[in-house]
Amino acid sequence: MVEGFRFRPLKKTDCKEAAVMRFESQEWGFLPSMGTAFLAELFKATCDSKWGFGMVCEDPKGRIAGFVYATTHLQKYYIDILLRRGIVLLFRAFLRLLRQPRLVSGLLQYLSYPGRVPYNHIKAEWLTMVIRREYRGKGIGKKITTSLIDEYRRRGVTQFRSTVPSNNKISCLIHDSFGFQLLGKFKLHGECINIYAYNT
Repeated sequence: MVEGFRFRPLKKTDCKEAAVMRFESQEWGFLPSMGTAFLAELFKATCDSKWGFGMVCEDPKGRIAGFVYATTHLQKYYIDILLRRGIVLLFRAFLRLLRQPRLVSGLLQYLSYPGRVPYNHIKAEWLTMVIRREYRGKGIGKKITTSLIDEYRRRGVTQFRSTVPSNNKISCLIHDSFGFQLLGKFKLHGECINIYAYNT
């Protein structure tokens, strides 16, 4: 199913395409509402951060079929990206908030998330995985998850957590199939969220 597909680290040159994919997926979470310019800056900051990383699955033509990004320490990652690209991110956010003031509460929730997420003793977190619509159902999600786990092991991370909307059945099934432990549920951006942990 995934012959000819290649897995590699996320690069800054990927960030605009990855941002468009994340925006167009319109999957759960607050970030897509901030627009592609904000997302691209966030992904660029992730490429620079020692606490964050991303991985890309390329199709045989070199097009991004899917990507994932994650952290080895969520709180340090947030601090790092604010120091590296905080001014640009805040500028992008400000422009969006001027047009859509209702996003202010979502942005405040997003900024306070590292201190509010349950099971805060687990520092590493898998943040997002996006698969291009035409490549869904072809096993790419499982391959990306395997690559993510391998990367965590390579970085010496022994445990990480992941948050998934309870109603996202496909993502929950992937977590179950890999042996993620369901720790509990909590509310975020008005949605019921499952929180999982994985021991590498």
